Amino acid sequence: MSALSAFAFYPVWALALLVGFVSLRLGRSRGYALPLLCFAQGVWVTGLVLFTTPGTSHIAERVLPSGIVQGAGFIHAAEALAGKPRRKLVAGTWMATGAFAALGAVAPRLLYGPGARGIGPAFVPFAVLGVAAAVAMLAYLAARAQNAAGDERGALFTLLGAAVLGCLGGGGTISAFILGIGPLWIAAPLMLGSTLLAAHATLGREQGKARALVRSGIVYAVLTASVSAVFATGYALALPYLVPAQGSTAAFVAGALVVTFFAALPFDPLRQIVVDGIGRRVARDPIGVRDLAEAVDRSEARADQAERLAEMGRIVSAVAHEIRNPLGVMLAQAKILERRGADPETLAGLRQEIANARRFLDDLLRYGKPRPLDLAVAPVLAEVTRAAEAARAAFGDLAPPVDVTGDAALSAELDRAALGDVVKVLVHNALVALSTAGGGGRVRIEVTSEGDETVVRVTDDGPGVPVEIEPRLFEPFVTGRGRDASHPGTGLGLAIAARWTERHGGSLRHERPPEGGARFIARFPTTARVVNAAPMVQTRAR
Repeated sequence: MSALSAFAFYPVWALALLVGFVSLRLGRSRGYALPLLCFAQGVWVTGLVLFTTPGTSHIAERVLPSGIVQGAGFIHAAEALAGKPRRKLVAGTWMATGAFAALGAVAPRLLYGPGARGIGPAFVPFAVLGVAAAVAMLAYLAARAQNAAGDERGALFTLLGAAVLGCLGGGGTISAFILGIGPLWIAAPLMLGSTLLAAHATLGREQGKARALVRSGIVYAVLTASVSAVFATGYALALPYLVPAQGSTAAFVAGALVVTFFAALPFDPLRQIVVDGIGRRVARDPIGVRDLAEAVDRSEARADQAERLAEMGRIVSAVAHEIRNPLGVMLAQAKILERRGADPETLAGLRQEIANARRFLDDLLRYGKPRPLDLAVAPVLAEVTRAAEAARAAFGDLAPPVDVTGDAALSAELDRAALGDVVKVLVHNALVALSTAGGGGRVRIEVTSEGDETVVRVTDDGPGVPVEIEPRLFEPFVTGRGRDASHPGTGLGLAIAARWTERHGGSLRHERPPEGGARFIARFPTTARVVNAAPMVQTRAR
C-alpha cells in the first residue's frame, strides 16, 4: 500500500477535527456531544492514515480498535438532540466502548495479525459482538427518531444516517479489508458523509448567534488553513537559503528557530489581514478582529440607546398616567353635558378627540415602554392570517380583500403577539391607503423563508408613501395622515412595528413596487427550520 493512499483520508481527518474544535469553541446549545463524536471519528481516521502509511502499521493496529467509540458518540449526540439526555446510558456506552478500545490498544494481537493484516484469535467473537452492538445502536437511534416530532425528528433521522455511514466506514470497512473482501479506501467517502451528516444534524440545532458563529468559524478555519499552507510551503522552500551555512545539524536547527521566529513576526499579521479580507467577502457573518471590534462598538451603542429608551419609558409612563386622569374626567363631563341637553354633534366630536388622545397614549406606551419578548415556536402563516383578519375586521365588511399566501409548514421562534402587531400595523396602513384612494384594490401578504430568515411582505395598490416622508418613514411621529383624516394616525405605528422586528434581530423596510402602491418587508430570524416542503396555500381574510 503506497503512501499516496493516505491522502484519501486526510480531508476526512481534517474535517472531523475541524468541526469538533469549532463546535467546542463556538457552539452553545448542545454541550460536548458533537465535539466528542468528531474527535472519536478523527482518532479512527488517524488509525486509517497510519495503516496506509508505510512503516506505521504497527501503531495503526493499536489505534484502529477505537473505531467502536463512534457508537458512544452517536448515542451521546442523539441524547443531546432529544433534549432530555439519559445520562446513565451515555456514560455506560462511553465506558463500554472505551474499554474495548483500550483492550485493542494494549493487546492488538487478540484482534489482528501483525500490522493489522489478518485476523487474531478473538477477532470473530469481537466482530460478532461489534455487529450486535451496531445493530442495537441503530435500532435505538431509529426508535428515538420515530418517537420525536418536528425539527427534532428530522435531526435525529439525519443523525441516524450519519451513524449508518459511520458503521460502514468504521468496523465494516476494516473487517472487509482484513478478510480480503473489500478495499480500504471506501472508508474515506463513508466517513466524510458521516461527519457531514452529524454536523448538519447537531449544528443545525444551534440557536441565534451561535449558529452564525459556528458557520463563520468553519469558513475562517478553511481560509486560515489555505493561507497558512501557502505561506508555510513557501517558507519551507526558502528556509535553506535563509539560514546561514552551519557545520552541524544542531547549529542548523538553532539557526532555523531564530529565522522562523523573526519571519513569523511580520508574516502572522499579514496572514490575518489576508484571512480577514477574504472572510469579509465570503462569510455572511465575518468574525475577523476588526469585525469583532466593530460589533463591540455597535453593541455598546445599542446598550447606550437601550438605557436612554428605558429612561424614556419611565418618562412616558409617568406622562401617560398624568394625562389619562384628565381624559377620564373630560369623558365624565361629556356625559353630564349630554344629560343637560348639549349639542350631540359637539359631544360626538369631543368623545372622538378623547378616543384619539387615548389611542395616542396607548401607542406612546407601546413604543416608549415595550414589554419583554415572549419567544416560542409558532406557525407563521397561521399567525399572519389571524392578524390580517383582525386588522380587516376593524374596517367593516366593505373593506378591500386581504389575500395571504405562504408555506403552511413554515415555523419560526418569535413573539406571536409582536408578529401580530407588525402585521396589523402594515395591513391597517394598507387598508387606509386604499380607502384614501377611493376604494378598490387589494392587499396581498406573502410569507416565505429566505435562508435563515422568515419574510413577511405586505403589498397594496394604493397611492404609495409620500416622497417627502419616505426618508423618515420609521421614525416616531412621522405620518402622512392629518388629524382631520377619516383614519387619523399617531405617527407611531410603523415605528412600533420597526421596533418589534429589530428586537427580534430582524428588520422592516419599504420599497415601491414597479406597478405602483407600497410594499413593506418584515424580516425575522428563523431559528426553527421548515418542517416539511408543503405546497403554497392561499387564504383570504374575510
